[in-house]
Amino acid sequence: MSSLEDLLTRLKTCIENASTRLVDRRSLVELVFLGLIAREHLLFIGPPGTAKSAAVRLAADEVGGRYFEYLIGRFTEPAEIFGSLDLDALRQGRIRPDVTDMLPEAELAFLDEIFLGSTAILNTLLGLLNERRFRRGHYEAAVPLRSCVAASNQLPEDPMLQAFADRFLVTLFVEPVGDHALEDLLASGWEFGRREFAPRPSTPSFSMADLDRLHDELGQVDMAASRAAYAHIIRKLRSRRVALSDRRIVKGQKLIAAAALLAGRRAAEPADLWPIVYLVQDRGLQQEVRDLLANELSDAANTMLPQAVRDASFGPTARAAELEAYGQTLLAEMPAREPEAAFESWLVKAEALLTQIDAGFAPDKLPENLVKLHTDIASRCAELPPTQLEAAQ
Repeated sequence: MSSLEDLLTRLKTCIENASTRLVDRRSLVELVFLGLIAREHLLFIGPPGTAKSAAVRLAADEVGGRYFEYLIGRFTEPAEIFGSLDLDALRQGRIRPDVTDMLPEAELAFLDEIFLGSTAILNTLLGLLNERRFRRGHYEAAVPLRSCVAASNQLPEDPMLQAFADRFLVTLFVEPVGDHALEDLLASGWEFGRREFAPRPSTPSFSMADLDRLHDELGQVDMAASRAAYAHIIRKLRSRRVALSDRRIVKGQKLIAAAALLAGRRAAEPADLWPIVYLVQDRGLQQEVRDLLANELSDAANTMLPQAVRDASFGPTARAAELEAYGQTLLAEMPAREPEAAFESWLVKAEALLTQIDAGFAPDKLPENLVKLHTDIASRCAELPPTQLEAAQ
């Protein structure tokens, strides 16, 4: 049986493999795996074409589990998601659905435009999401679903749909890729399009059984050291009228435990409290929570899920880790001075990184790893003739 260290090493490879094919979308992949381990559901809110489904599909490819995906419309029938009646059973006088390759058989699912579903669809989903049981008439069966990822262009305003949305513990608001990564988006998109129909790996390096083992380990995580800090944060949020249901608060502990476990710890610490931000189902309030919890989440970090931590906290520890990783990659990819165009492009990125480090940290608060990185990059730039530096700027 694999050790925890081995499981985490292989899981990190899975996350890297799935996120490499996407630009600026690693946080989606990271949160999918966090949801799978915690056995909680996720909600991605953002415009069409922002790789929401691609992130889930790539994660499913890495673990080889039974996967179901469907785009829901206003006229979608329940049978399209849950299966139609089994005709053989009907001939024998029994009424039961044929769920072959449908949602009740899935271990990981992605449902796009979730809030367009009819009352019949959403009511059936409630039991399936909450209790992991599928009911249709007198037919009832347990389902193997670990996590369902739902997506929508926006959150619903209907109070009934808002209550349904509350069943999704993690909420991530997705924006289009920024201007800084457009070249990477174009290159990755072109390569992804060429390989889009390639068969998925026949022998994934990770499996649903491995995810189940990590889930089972959650019960062994000691939450005592983080409980007072967690309660303090909840009180602080309540004082600012940030509403979190009792259910979300209690279930949030599973995300904190999973964050600690994925950091290689069996005891949760204040550094693992960053998933709290994703409990909030409002874009503006999420940003307010980040600002409000700046001190509490300043030490948040997780080498397995660095992008999700950065997006949640914007804390200096997570930011420093991200800048260092990018800077080391930049140094390793420094091209020769010829051809001049490629080198000038590298210089623009190097100067931008130095600016980000200077703007993000006061000189006396600059972490040692960034001090060295800043020195290394600045020395490379200082060796250049003035004409090249002026051209890059």
